[in-house]
Amino acid sequence: MKMEWIIILFGIIIILSFFYLFLLKKEVNRITKEMKKIKANSSNTLLHTEKASFLFLEEIKEINLLIEENRKNRIDYEKKKENLQNMMTNISHDLRTPLTSALGYLDMVIHSDLKEAEKEKALQIVFERLKRLEELIEEFFELSKMNSHYELEDVNIISILEECIAHYYEDYKRENREVIFKNAQSKIILSSNKMMLSRIFDNLILNALKHSEDNLTIEVKQKKKVMITFVNKFHSEALEIDKIFDQFYTIDISRTDGNTGLGLAIAKEFTEALGGRIIASKVGDKLEIKIEF
Repeated sequence: MKMEWIIILFGIIIILSFFYLFLLKKEVNRITKEMKKIKANSSNTLLHTEKASFLFLEEIKEINLLIEENRKNRIDYEKKKENLQNMMTNISHDLRTPLTSALGYLDMVIHSDLKEAEKEKALQIVFERLKRLEELIEEFFELSKMNSHYELEDVNIISILEECIAHYYEDYKRENREVIFKNAQSKIILSSNKMMLSRIFDNLILNALKHSEDNLTIEVKQKKKVMITFVNKFHSEALEIDKIFDQFYTIDISRTDGNTGLGLAIAKEFTEALGGRIIASKVGDKLEIKIEF
């Protein structure tokens, strides 16, 4: 009797094992079929779960995570590909514009019967165009070396800001404008990189000079963090605040003023490389850019 029960139990185990193997094979075939379909169609569809999916819940979950990661990578790749194409177009345009202009004026000086005063004026324009070309090349060079190694040292952020403001003093004065610097301390020491900080502040001050008709106010506060705020009246309604730090973003559709849109992108990259955070917001008719260290 005991032997009979053992045989019956053994038989039940064999039947259940075959049934389990049948479900296992059926689910493996279903998953394989779905994965082939996803691969063939380059689809982002996730694997479905069915009654038998309890056998492979963890596996399906991991595969779906891989599909989602692949989807994200594909989107990032397409975005980077589009940005690269735009970058190459913009670089070509931005370098060609001042160069073509300079060559045109030089041709006029060489082949036209101009008076000395007219020649001097034309050569001055050539000089300005070539200086702009030099600035553009420097910007592109800075863009290319953003991931390079840089040294950290103790620097006085107030001193660096004062130097940058002084550099643009005459430019603002010529337009009957000024940079208003508000700070309660003469020294705030940070472990940072002077060259990168100078470039950040230069770009923000220059951006305000180019795109505003009002004064620029810079305020520094230190509590738990160092907060530097740049505020100026922005005269363009076309400003898209969520794109302001994008490479080559510029509201000047024609790009005839030589503005590459790289200045704020470089400021953002350098700020984040130094462990800081930079954000932009519209406050009424003012553009407010805040940097935290």
